[in-house]
Formats: sequence, C-alpha cells, structure tokens
Amino acid sequence: MYFVAVVGPAGSGKSHLVDALGDWMEANEVSVARLNLDPAAEWLPYEPDVDVRDYVDARTVMRKYKLGPNGALVASIDMLVEHVDRLREDIEATGANYVLVDAPGQMELFAFRDTGPYVLRELSSGHRSVAVFTLDAVFASAPRSLASVLLLALSTRLRLGLPQVTAVTKADLLEPERMDEIEEELNNPDALYAALIGGGVDPLMAEAAVKALEALAPGEAYASAPIRFVSAVSGYGLDDLYAALQQVLAGGEDFYTEEPSPRL
Repeated sequence: MYFVAVVGPAGSGKSHLVDALGDWMEANEVSVARLNLDPAAEWLPYEPDVDVRDYVDARTVMRKYKLGPNGALVASIDMLVEHVDRLREDIEATGANYVLVDAPGQMELFAFRDTGPYVLRELSSGHRSVAVFTLDAVFASAPRSLASVLLLALSTRLRLGLPQVTAVTKADLLEPERMDEIEEELNNPDALYAALIGGGVDPLMAEAAVKALEALAPGEAYASAPIRFVSAVSGYGLDDLYAALQQVLAGGEDFYTEEPSPRL
C-alpha cells in the first residue's frame, strides 16, 4: 500500500485533484482508496472510501465546545489521535494499492503543529509515502505570491518529513505563455530571483525564496522532487503527476506498486 498525502492552502484544489487523479488511476486499472482527512469538509467532489467525519465532525465539535471554525478544526484533528487505529483498519480494509489522502486546507495543522504530521505518520506507518503540495496557478502568477507559497511548501516538507512533489493546480486557467514563465521560475532559481527583484522585492527576501526553492528541489533531485502542472477540470498533466509519484515511490516502475488487490 502506498500513501499520497495531498496538502496545500485552502482553495488550492486538493479535493478536486484527489477526485480527478483517483478517477484517472482507476481508468488505468490502478487500485485507489480516497481518504478524507478534513473533519470540517461540508462537500466533497468524490465519495470517500474512508472518512474522518465518521469519527470526528468539526461542526459538532464547534457547537459542543463553543469554538470558532478554526479552533474547532484544530481541536478535531487533535481528537483524531484517539481514532487512528480504527482509521488504519478502515484503510486496510479497502485493499487498495494507493491511498489518496485529502488533507485539510488549514495549513498550520501540518506546517506549524504536531498533531497533523503525527496523524499522517500513524496512518501510513509501514508504508511508503509521498506528499503532493498543491499550488494554485493563478495565485502563483504573481512572483511575490509564488515566493510566499514556496516558503509554506518548505515548512510543510520539513514538518512532514516526506518526499514532496509540487503540483501547480488549475493550469487550465493560465495562458500558455504565463505557464511557461512560472515553470521557468520554479525550475530556475535565477529566473525566480530576477522576477522578484523586478517586482521590487527586497534582495534578502528574494534570496530567501530562492533558497526555499533550492531546498524543495535541489540540483539533480528535481527527478525525485519534481514540479508538475495539472488541471482537475481538463485532466491536463495527471499522467505526468502519476509518473512523478511513481518516480518517488518505486523508481518509475508500476510493477512494484501493483500487487494483487481484492478490489481489482
């Protein structure tokens, strides 16, 4: 069993990516289970195979303890610690080769607190795992915004301790020329630095962003920590993202991740 933790800021397209990537994998005869890890989700574009809301619901927590939405979500994730064993049993019962984990969009749960990474580690213990950090293409169109989210991606990678693929989502909303520019900025630290300086960013801040980019995908490690453009709407780049995940999990070979499964 292989775990793919889809993390990223609220509104970056995590749930739609889980839906689209899961459908693409199933269409290509890859066994997949979808795990909703967001206790506050009010609607999902897919039917979860495993759902934390069966054990902890943020709305109920908010009413019971008189908390605001953010506090209720933090408390809900803390409460999930008590249900990790049962969630693991639910996941194992799916018999899937891949588990796509749809994480909450409140990034402090993973970037700045212990409970989020702990829950992920416990659920995936004993299995190979990779994180997919989702980055909204429209948001990334501004160099300052791109730099800020790279720093968040670095913090997330540091906290989770997993290989991390960066998925630039909503690529269908970009003009091809801007997509090329963002791709150049993400794959060439000098290009990112120049774009930030050209936008009036302080050189020290521009250098910090460049260092974050280099840490996320240093040198030859681009092959193992790649950046991919995807669209959950058009399906653009889903095959490329799957190949990137395979490169991390099994050196690019489907054979190693496709053990017999009762779901196939």
